[in-house]
Amino acid sequence: MAFKVFLVDDDRYVRKGLMNLIDWEGCGFEVCAEADNGEDALEYIQKFHPDLVITDIKMPVLDGLELIKHTVELKKTNPNFIIISGYSDFNYAQRAVKYGVHDFILKPVDKEEIEETLRKVADKYTKELQLNRNRENIVAETAFNDLLTIELEEDLRLDCVKKLNIDQTIGFAYIIIEINNVAVNTIKIREIISRTIHGEAVNSTTLFREHGSNRIGLLVNNEEIQPFSGGIFHFSEIVKAQLTIHLQTDVTIYVGRIVDDAIDIKESYETAIKALQFKYVEASEKPIVYGKTKNRSVNYIELDQTQYQSLMEHIEENLISEIRKDVVMMFEQFQEEAFAKDAVRTSINRVVHEVVKTLQSMDGDEKNLTTLQSMLNWDNQPSTLVEIKNMFLDFLLEAAGLLNRLNKECGSGNIRRIKKYVDTHYKNDLTLKHIANTFYMNPVYMGQLFKKTYGMYFKEYILQVRINEAKKQLRQTDLRIYQVAESVGFSNPDYFVTQFEKTTGMTPTQYRKKL
Repeated sequence: MAFKVFLVDDDRYVRKGLMNLIDWEGCGFEVCAEADNGEDALEYIQKFHPDLVITDIKMPVLDGLELIKHTVELKKTNPNFIIISGYSDFNYAQRAVKYGVHDFILKPVDKEEIEETLRKVADKYTKELQLNRNRENIVAETAFNDLLTIELEEDLRLDCVKKLNIDQTIGFAYIIIEINNVAVNTIKIREIISRTIHGEAVNSTTLFREHGSNRIGLLVNNEEIQPFSGGIFHFSEIVKAQLTIHLQTDVTIYVGRIVDDAIDIKESYETAIKALQFKYVEASEKPIVYGKTKNRSVNYIELDQTQYQSLMEHIEENLISEIRKDVVMMFEQFQEEAFAKDAVRTSINRVVHEVVKTLQSMDGDEKNLTTLQSMLNWDNQPSTLVEIKNMFLDFLLEAAGLLNRLNKECGSGNIRRIKKYVDTHYKNDLTLKHIANTFYMNPVYMGQLFKKTYGMYFKEYILQVRINEAKKQLRQTDLRIYQVAESVGFSNPDYFVTQFEKTTGMTPTQYRKKL
């Protein structure tokens, strides 16, 4: 950007000589106007605010020093001044310094001297502009964050909007950009986005907000979107394409609802956050625009309990082909039933924690799983659904292999499977003899081993599981007592009531009433 310089001298030939002698562009300036007297010069300065004024001392109507004095005292503008004069009187220099004149150059003008002075002035301006811009950006980003995240009264919201330093255009959208599969410095993301939107225009400012974990948000307005024909969707596609090219990885973009006024950008921000939840159910190659998704909504649900049980059984039995099938079905269900992003995370983490718990129950060390750390932190760094699926499968196969080794190393593998069987079949008529036959074990040995492993008799454990499930149903349903008894494996409601009271110290009815 070239700074504006205003030439003031009553000698027309001096002015033209300066214009032709100096490499203005090379010094960072362009001559914006000229004047032959101080009075006209003062009027121009007050009206057009040049960055630098080069003036002679002796001029008609208003001399150079009076011009500087009036400009300083009016305080409407604050240009730098360079005095060029044939008078070497020291008093002039003293008075010039008093008014903050940058330099005092004697005629005849030396090209190298004045160009060096101009470069110093330009450097000073550049540093001041950058410092002011940095201050304004800090104020703007603070106001931007407050506007998005704090409930403000309308007058405070208007005050925040004023601090954003954005043009008063109509139409604003908040966009969240997510870089998948690799860690990237968000400073680089900002640079790519700014160049895509503004080219090399150094004075243009984009409001960003860090979302952490390879995610960054930005505010765009209608004037920035218009050059990209096709509106906000095409604009987002271009930004996505540029980021993909420069970062060599998959990029997901979420677009909030367009709002007319900057005071309402919080609405766009909140809808962009909601659009994040559509990540695993929408086509990853296109921007996800809130309100324009193929699925009208996402579901905050979990996988069916039987799916978890089946997967855990296959992991414990090290059935690799079945584990692969389970994972494929699991991820297909995420998409078919439009699982929200948070619901996908919950479902995956539930399996991971269950695997760790199973390992610990077998005296195994989960730290031996090389894939565990990545699975514990998988959501901290955004990834595509395909990448997550592969990571999850690798973890399960490694865990299945470790569990299989632990089962072979200790004789309690069967007893853990028996406990698992009771946990999932407590509604059935379970007896020690029946279970022992099912697992090809001697009933007496099985009973002893169960007591040794879990510190209670097999029959006591069945009762504990059934009572715990009954308590859950009494809390969460309005089933009658006999219905609860039947659903947890008691054929005789009276016996159920007796055992419940013996275990909890109160009858089922009393338990429900105290809730």
